[in-house]
Amino acid sequence: MSTRVRFLRSIAAAASLALLPFATESVHAAGAPAVRSVPLPIDFSLTAAQIDDSCQSEIAAAGKRIDALVRARSARTFRTVVEPLENTVSDLSDNLGAQVLLFNVAPDKAVRDASERCNTAVTGYLAELFARPDLYQALAAAARSHTARGPAQRKLTEIHLLAAKRAGAGLPADQRERFVAIARQIADLENAFMSNLSNANTTITITKEQADGLKPDLAGRLKTNADGRLVVPVNESSFTQFLANATSADARKAFYMAYYTRGGEKNVELLQKAIALRDEAAKLLGYPNWAAYTLADRMAGTPERVENFLASQSAALLPLAREQRAKLAELKGAPLDEWDRPFYSDIARKKQFNLDPEAVRQYFPAQHTIDAVLDFYSHMLGLTFTKSADLPTWHPEVVGYKVTDTATGADRGVFYLDLYPRDGKYGHFANFGPTSRRVMPDGTARPAVNTIIGNWPAPAPGKPSLLSHQDVLVFFHEFGHNVAALCADTPYETLNNGYRQDFVEAPSQMLENFTWNPAILRKITSDAVTGEPMPDAMIASLNAGRHFNQAWTHLGTNVFYALVDQRYHSSAPPVDTTAVWAATRARYTADPFVAGTLPQAGFTHLMGGYEGTYYGYAWAKVYAMDLFTAFQKDGLQNPAVGLRYRRDILAPARLQEPDVLVKKFLGRPMSPEAFYADLGIKGEAK
Repeated sequence: MSTRVRFLRSIAAAASLALLPFATESVHAAGAPAVRSVPLPIDFSLTAAQIDDSCQSEIAAAGKRIDALVRARSARTFRTVVEPLENTVSDLSDNLGAQVLLFNVAPDKAVRDASERCNTAVTGYLAELFARPDLYQALAAAARSHTARGPAQRKLTEIHLLAAKRAGAGLPADQRERFVAIARQIADLENAFMSNLSNANTTITITKEQADGLKPDLAGRLKTNADGRLVVPVNESSFTQFLANATSADARKAFYMAYYTRGGEKNVELLQKAIALRDEAAKLLGYPNWAAYTLADRMAGTPERVENFLASQSAALLPLAREQRAKLAELKGAPLDEWDRPFYSDIARKKQFNLDPEAVRQYFPAQHTIDAVLDFYSHMLGLTFTKSADLPTWHPEVVGYKVTDTATGADRGVFYLDLYPRDGKYGHFANFGPTSRRVMPDGTARPAVNTIIGNWPAPAPGKPSLLSHQDVLVFFHEFGHNVAALCADTPYETLNNGYRQDFVEAPSQMLENFTWNPAILRKITSDAVTGEPMPDAMIASLNAGRHFNQAWTHLGTNVFYALVDQRYHSSAPPVDTTAVWAATRARYTADPFVAGTLPQAGFTHLMGGYEGTYYGYAWAKVYAMDLFTAFQKDGLQNPAVGLRYRRDILAPARLQEPDVLVKKFLGRPMSPEAFYADLGIKGEAK
């Protein structure tokens, strides 16, 4: 998941994709000389009081600058309107980098709470900013002046003007005020939803007998309560380890039920309130529902096109998914319960492919994997990563890296790895800002600062954390978002902040394919004891099982979640989110709904920027598989292809539309053939 800092997820920012900057008019080719770099210092040691004070003062300062902009009597041009707006909001983002990021990572709850207040305050400010009629009128006049020079300035003007329109700036005063109030309420609901999950610290207790089958790196971390029972943390880092290995069906069921009720009725209520408010906001702007509102600024364009796309995938995949589920039920000798799936999947893998997932984990000790993945990306993209102890961090486990262009030595920025779970931390794997590359008004470059937040299995005492192949695949994916942020090379931070949202996952999904290549697997694996790479026989078995249950998995995750999202945001409120979840599951997947669960209460994407657009994962996957064909043709480890990918896909970022980027890189328009071929079926995306 690629995700920006929380305050960028306001209605105004979601409409614009834009918060930020200023400068030259060309996209630098990979390896080309760059302007002088001035890194952005960020203080992650702020106290709660410092966050509160600095957040309010920065918002006030930004407000004064915008007031001066709209009051100015000079002609409305790119230089007098669009550029000052960019610089103002860029400075706000830069100066509050730590204040907004700490909501997800700070060890101190008081700091997280202050950061949550800051996120809420900035979200509200931005909603009001882009809804200002005077700013909208100034932007419209600047656009009519035709003073934007070159593609970057024109694209920037287009994005900001669209942001103002979609933030309600053209509405009558009373409707505009209501739209802004809705944006603030939604921000509050989203922050509360995420806070509930971060602070849940869900656990179950089991007997020592029920711990049978658990591997030492999980079992060794379990604490014993006063009754002599073992306390199992229920979170993303323990999910697969527990459900795939615990031999007790009762223990697996208890874990499953606890995991899929995290957030509880409180989060269900927050989500349903947000859905209703989004619907009201969309109708104020003349759209029939939130799905139509969000899709009007996406590649897909309309809910009807998304519905057809998802339904066609469901129709193509459902027969195979049912067949794959039936095989596991046959292996169990009884109907398959949802908490049985990881357990019997592992048994089936071992039998069918002679592959023990726990044996695979021995070849992925965490630090070696990190170093090997960095080496791969360095070779592929012409970047140099240097671990740096002098970078400020927010926790002793966090590691910072400086990044330079290998050919020129130009500074591309820094990134942080925060990869293990702890209380109060963001509970999934994601790529966060806090800031993208920016060229400053004086012509110097301010490189990106990026963060990968993860929840790998914590190591047992005295031993390294051992990763599953899926853990490694996810790290490849998130690191793909990381290098996209570091390689984006347009003049403006707005344009460096990714792509249209239904394409943003494609580059990272493409990079997942590399984790299956035998030559690359030999490079990134190392036995935790001997240091030997994964043997060829195990690599062959791993690849033989690559598509094991893949149609079932893709249908039950990417396609299903997207369908649920579309129904939540195209139905008339009030929406019974549990009923919709259950009905959609029954109609479009091979899986039953488990009564008593509230999976939507932990569905963070719908309260974190993907509402109405979760289909983007399935949509982008089609593009991702086609992008990968270029590497298959010219060599997965061919640096010339990697540099072309960096130049044609990563460097332009939002400057050009995704279909333009893809056609330039591939030499032809996108084709869905590679996507369906990968699943072993014939079909055509619509």
